[in-house]
Amino acid sequence: MKQNLQFKASQHLSLTPQIQQSIKLLQMSSVELNQELEILIQQNPLIEMTEEEDEDENENETKDVPQSTSQETSFEVLNDQENQEPIYEHEINWDDEYTKDNTYEDSNNYQESVSQNLKQYLENIFHLIPITKKDQVIISLLIDSINEDGYLEEPLDDFLASIPKEYEIDIEEIESLLKLLQKQAPPGIGARNLIECLTLQLESKEESLMQSLSIKVVKNHLNLLATRDFTRLKKILGCEDGVLREVQKIIKGLNPKPGNIFSTIENHHFIQHEVNVKKIKNKWQVYLNEQAIPKIRLNHIYRDLIKNTQNEFPHQLSNQIQEAKWIIKNIQQRFVTILKVSEAIMKHQKDFLDYGESMMKPLILREIANEVGLHESTISRVTSHKYINTPRGIYELKFFFGSSIDNTSGSEFASTAIRAKIKEVIKQEDPKKPLSDNEIVLLLKGQGITIARRTIAKYREILNIAPTSLRKIL
Repeated sequence: MKQNLQFKASQHLSLTPQIQQSIKLLQMSSVELNQELEILIQQNPLIEMTEEEDEDENENETKDVPQSTSQETSFEVLNDQENQEPIYEHEINWDDEYTKDNTYEDSNNYQESVSQNLKQYLENIFHLIPITKKDQVIISLLIDSINEDGYLEEPLDDFLASIPKEYEIDIEEIESLLKLLQKQAPPGIGARNLIECLTLQLESKEESLMQSLSIKVVKNHLNLLATRDFTRLKKILGCEDGVLREVQKIIKGLNPKPGNIFSTIENHHFIQHEVNVKKIKNKWQVYLNEQAIPKIRLNHIYRDLIKNTQNEFPHQLSNQIQEAKWIIKNIQQRFVTILKVSEAIMKHQKDFLDYGESMMKPLILREIANEVGLHESTISRVTSHKYINTPRGIYELKFFFGSSIDNTSGSEFASTAIRAKIKEVIKQEDPKKPLSDNEIVLLLKGQGITIARRTIAKYREILNIAPTSLRKIL
């Protein structure tokens, strides 16, 4: 077979470094964007952050960054409503009998130490207690075995086996040191299981009949409380509804993860919204949040040099100048795109702004993509980890997208709206006789919404709403 060489011409798409950077900046959250800018500024000295006074003195030189006032857009709404204050709903679920509705009441005593982690806090306590060097070492090892939730993970037998033999310690001594640790630490810390954790917290309270009954329930009948078997509990405790209701309240107020008070700051996630929407003169107006827009520009020294010289710059400097201009332009384009997409979304979801989640309309990425002239993948990037501040709270932009469910009238409901209606129905139910999923199906059918029972169950789980048996109260 004869071999030969052939040339073939073909076309293919490739992304330039500038487009790759634009895509990268577009998909970042505001926090990630600011972190990325810090790195870019360090790498390229031609980019600088502007000061507030600089902006006032050089208003004509801030065109590199989009200003929300110049990008403000508005659209008319169908009805006249007063501006509403943000509504933030916090549902307290009892799907887990150990879930607390409030932080443990004594945790405020330890708020000054939240800046420390749990291990540091406990070690600082025992450095002040006069115990032998051997006991100090054992307690230090116990502290190392406590996890972030505040529990001692390792069984004491295994713990004993890991201690060097030269310490000559037995299981009874370790048990005694553990009790010392539990006594000195915040209530519940150092427990080996949930029952011990809750018992330690109850024992730290003032002695009373309610405390005694609560300890009895925690130690012996926690499963009955979890399954809402109030009839059996009342018979076992020999009490009436009011007493059992108070016992339930006490236990529900305990903290099943007492170590978490030391990780509050570390686990906190900050959200910076990029867009605001507000009703002004009966029109909803969408505008950028100026605080989220980085105030960057070309370094003023180099900028003036570029303006006042006709000479060519060294190759490296020319590259840095071009790179700085691209970065500023891409950031500008990022916010222009976010604003354009946000306005389009809010036009579709006017009823949400007026009436709430139960009036959400079905919306898919393709609809917004076609409307603003962008690709669906771009819309996906724009709406992920970007937030809008509405009169009803702060929401991620992708929250406003959802599939549709047909109802008997032939119109459509968004899945988000269906979930909101389920939430409203359950909120209005008799807590002593909660609705079953089948009963919710019938109630929604009366509103013209036909939906399967399994869909009700799925949406209820998404909403973290417990099943019927676990929503029952005294």
